[in-house]
Amino acid sequence: MNIRKAVSSDSLLLSTLCMDVQKLHADAHSDVFKVPQSEDFARDFFEEILGNDTSFVFIAEENEEALGYIFCNLVERPENVILYARRHLMIEQISVRPLAQGRGVGAKLMDRVETAARELGVSMVQLGSWDFNTNAHGFFERLGYEKWHFQFWKRLD
Repeated sequence: MNIRKAVSSDSLLLSTLCMDVQKLHADAHSDVFKVPQSEDFARDFFEEILGNDTSFVFIAEENEEALGYIFCNLVERPENVILYARRHLMIEQISVRPLAQGRGVGAKLMDRVETAARELGVSMVQLGSWDFNTNAHGFFERLGYEKWHFQFWKRLD
């Protein structure tokens, strides 16, 4: 399996890879996440990301077939009166094709982000996961990620 850094010509490929995770989230929260209507639904989104110096996208491939991707941002927060300065990589999205799940693709993508963090001199990788996505929670915990912050919402309909 090869993990490579995405380039601008990968925007359509990333859009198609994003469909699986987008549908999963839209099924759980259709009032928050849009259902993809076509394979190019996120093409412009990825074109913008791939042009950003603080964004990193990696694609997992095997036998010239894309199996998944991971997208993260470098976050730098200055110190203030309340908090110390922080610099970390924030994983925004990870998606592995359903037929490729359970084969180590996600773990290799996560490992590549951790390598990128070390290369940037960053000592922390963070991510968020929706409450319904318990399979992802178990995956992250098996890789050594810890729960440390909870968000709550209340709908005022």
